[in-house]
Amino acid sequence: MTTLTLDTDRSELLRCLESRDPYGFLDRAARYLDVSPADHQMRLAAVREYVRLGLGGPANELLADVNSDGDRRAESALVALRQELASVSIGRIAWSVYHHQFEANLAVMNDRGLDCGVIRDAWRRDGRRYQLFRDAAGRHHVRAHDDAWRWRWIPYFGDHPGSAERQAFPDDVQQLTPGPYLFDGVALGHLFARIHQRTLDTFHGYSCALFVIEPEPAVLALALHLHDWYALLSDERVRLFVGPEWKTQLEQAWDGDPDLPFPTRAFAMGQCRAGEHEPALVVVERAGQRRNDAVTASALELNARYDARDVAYRARRFRDALSGGGPPLRILAAVSTHTTFLQYSMRDVRDALHALGHRCEVLTESTDHAITGPLTYHHAIQSLDPDLFFVFDHVRPEFRNVLPRNLPVLTWDQDCLPQVFTRQNLDGVARHDFLVGCSRARWVEMRYDPGQYLTCAIPTRADRFAEQPLTDAERERYGCDVSYVSHASRTADEFHLEQRTLQKNPDAVRMMDAMHAILPDWPNRPHVSLGVLTAEVLGEACRRCKLEIRDPEMRNWLLEWYLWRLGDRVFRHEALRWVADWARRTGRSFRIYGNGWDRHPTLSAFAAGPVENGHELSCLNRASRINLQLMPAGMIHQRALDGLACGGFFLARSTHEGSAVTLRQLMARIDELGIRDSAALVANDDVSLRRLLTEYLGDWLRPAKHHGRDALAYLRHCAEVDHAGDVFHDLDAIQFNSADEFERRVEHFLNHDDERRDITERMRRVVLERFSYRSTVDRFLHAMADFLAAQIV
Repeated sequence: MTTLTLDTDRSELLRCLESRDPYGFLDRAARYLDVSPADHQMRLAAVREYVRLGLGGPANELLADVNSDGDRRAESALVALRQELASVSIGRIAWSVYHHQFEANLAVMNDRGLDCGVIRDAWRRDGRRYQLFRDAAGRHHVRAHDDAWRWRWIPYFGDHPGSAERQAFPDDVQQLTPGPYLFDGVALGHLFARIHQRTLDTFHGYSCALFVIEPEPAVLALALHLHDWYALLSDERVRLFVGPEWKTQLEQAWDGDPDLPFPTRAFAMGQCRAGEHEPALVVVERAGQRRNDAVTASALELNARYDARDVAYRARRFRDALSGGGPPLRILAAVSTHTTFLQYSMRDVRDALHALGHRCEVLTESTDHAITGPLTYHHAIQSLDPDLFFVFDHVRPEFRNVLPRNLPVLTWDQDCLPQVFTRQNLDGVARHDFLVGCSRARWVEMRYDPGQYLTCAIPTRADRFAEQPLTDAERERYGCDVSYVSHASRTADEFHLEQRTLQKNPDAVRMMDAMHAILPDWPNRPHVSLGVLTAEVLGEACRRCKLEIRDPEMRNWLLEWYLWRLGDRVFRHEALRWVADWARRTGRSFRIYGNGWDRHPTLSAFAAGPVENGHELSCLNRASRINLQLMPAGMIHQRALDGLACGGFFLARSTHEGSAVTLRQLMARIDELGIRDSAALVANDDVSLRRLLTEYLGDWLRPAKHHGRDALAYLRHCAEVDHAGDVFHDLDAIQFNSADEFERRVEHFLNHDDERRDITERMRRVVLERFSYRSTVDRFLHAMADFLAAQIV
C-alpha cells in the first residue's frame, strides 16, 4: 500500500492512468476521494477503471455521488455511463462460495491440535464486516467497513498475486539456511504462501520456522477462504498464534522449546486489522531476553563445575579410562540432521565408542526447523557430566555460551571448511582441545602445535558389510558392467558460475575466472603433490590477473574451497566422459547413481537415480562387475573403503599416489642431511635433494610460488598421511589416467573374473584390518590422552 500526500495525489493518479495501471490508480483514488470528494473528474475516472475490471458494485457507489450541476453534456455522459454500468456485474462474490475451502483448512489445523474454534467463532461474529469481490482478471479483493461505516480495501486494492511475485525476498532467502521469519499478519496470504514455498527444504531437509501472529482471528479467516492451504497448514514449521492470547502463546512456545529459534526478520502485514495491538517485535525481544538470561545463568553454573578440572585431572581421567583403571569416558557429541554423510559417520563413531566400552550421547535437531540451542546442550551436560565433547568440522569458538570452557573438545575435521579454519577461530582452540582429520598441513603452516592435530582418513564400518549373498532380485536390479555413485553432478562450469555469483570480492572473481580458464588445460603430473599443483594454478592465476593475494583467508578460500572443488569436478567429469564414450561405442552397461545426473548436459542418458547409503549401496557395489572411484582423494576415502569392505571391485582414476615414492626418498634425504627448518631446506644445494624437491614440488619452492608456506612442515605432513600405494599393493593394476588406459583396464577385468575376484579379496582384507571405525576412534582417544599427558609440567 502506498501513502500519498495531498500535494502529490492528483499527479500520481494521472501517472497511474497514463501508465495503464488500474490497480495502482484505484488504490490511490479510494484514499484521494476521501479527502477530495468534489473532484468529479477523478471520481468518473475511477468509475471507468472499476468498469474495465468488471467491478460494477464499487463503480455504482462512486457514481451515486456525482451530479451534472445542470450541464447537459455532463448529464448526457452520466446517463451513458449509468447505462453501461447496468450491464456490468457488480463483481461481488458470496463468502459461502469458499466455505468448503475454509472448513477444509480448519480441519487441517484441527488435525495438528490447533484451536480452530477461535477462528470459526470470530468469522461467525465478524464475517459480515467483510465483502469479497473478484475482478475480470480473476483477482480477489476484500473490503471492510470502518467504525464510520466507510468501506476500505484491505490491505489495499491491488493485484495481490502479482505483487507477491514481484516482492523482493530478504537477502538471506538465497542462503542455504534462511530465516526464521515472523509474519505480523498474512494479509490475503499470497506473499506468505510464496515464502513458505521458497523456504521449503533449502538444505538437506532444513526448512526454516515461519511464525504467524494474528490478534484478530476473522482477518486470518480471509486468507483461509481464498487459498487451499492443505500442504502449508500441515507443515509443522508453520506456527500459528491467533486471537487475543497470541502473546502468551508465542512466549510460551519459545519458553517451552529451547531449540525453537527466534525470527531473524519480520514481515509487517497487519494492515487488515481494525484495532491496535502490541508490536510483535516487542514480544520477540522480551522472550529472547528471558532465554538469554537463562543461558547465562546455566553457563555460569556449568563453568563453576568444570573450572575445578585442571589439566592433571583431564590427563588422569583419560589415562584411567583408556587403561581400564577407571570408569569409561562419558562423551557428548552433536551432529546436524541437515547433513548426509556426517549423520552416518556420527552413527558409526557412536557405535565404535560403545564397542570400546565408553558412553556416548548424540544431540541432533528434533524437527526440520529446530536449531539445537545452548540450553539443550546445557541440560545434556548437566545430565551426562561428559569428559569430552565430540563434533565434526567445528571448533570451540563456534560454541560460545554453549560449552564450559574447561570441557575438552575433540574435532574431527572431515571437510576442511575455510569458514571454520580461520585464524580467529583457531586462535580460540583451547590447549585441552584436540583435532583429527585432513587439515593438519594448514594447522602446522599457521604455526599451531603439531602435536595437537592427528592426520587420519575417514574409515569404514566393516561390521555393516556381513557377507550375505545377493538375491536374484538384487542382482537383476543392480547388476551392470560399470557403475559410479556420487551426488557431484554439477559440472565445473555450473559450480564456477554459482560460486562466482556468491563471491562479492571483485579481485576474487577475477582470480576465479582465471583459474576456471587455466585448470582444464593445466598439465596433469601424477608424480607431483596435488597441493603443489593447486598452488601452481593459483600462482599462474595471480600472474595473469597481475594480483598478489595477501589476505591469508582469501588465499585459503581460493585454494581449499573454490579451486579444490573446481578441480574435483574437472577430475571426475573428465573421467566420466571417457567411460561414457566407451559405453556408447561398445554397448556395455554403465550407470551413474546419485542426485542430479538426469539434468547433466552430456551424461543424463546414464542416470540411474539416487541410491541409499547402507544395504542398497552394498548391493550395488557387489552387483556391479566394476565400480569406479573418481576422486582426487584416491582410494583411501570412505566411499571406496565401504565398497571394498562389502566386496566390490574398483577401478580408480590415478591421483598423485605416484608421488609417494618420491616423497619417501625426499624425506630420507632430508633426514640424512640433518635439515631442521624450511630456510635450511631452501638453502641446501645438495644435488640429490634438489632433484627430489623439483620432482615432488616442481618450482614451488621459489618464493613467489609457495607464498611463505612452511615447506618442511608441509612435507612432513604429507609423509604422515597414509598413501594408497603403500597400503594396497594392487593399486597400480586398477588405476587409469586416460581414455585409452581406462579401456584397456576395463576390458581386461571384464574378461578376467578370477583376477578381479582375487584383487577384490586382497584389498578387502586390508580395509577390514586397517580402516575400521573402532580402531580409528580408539586411536583418536589415545592420541588425545598422550597430548593431555604431555601438558603436565
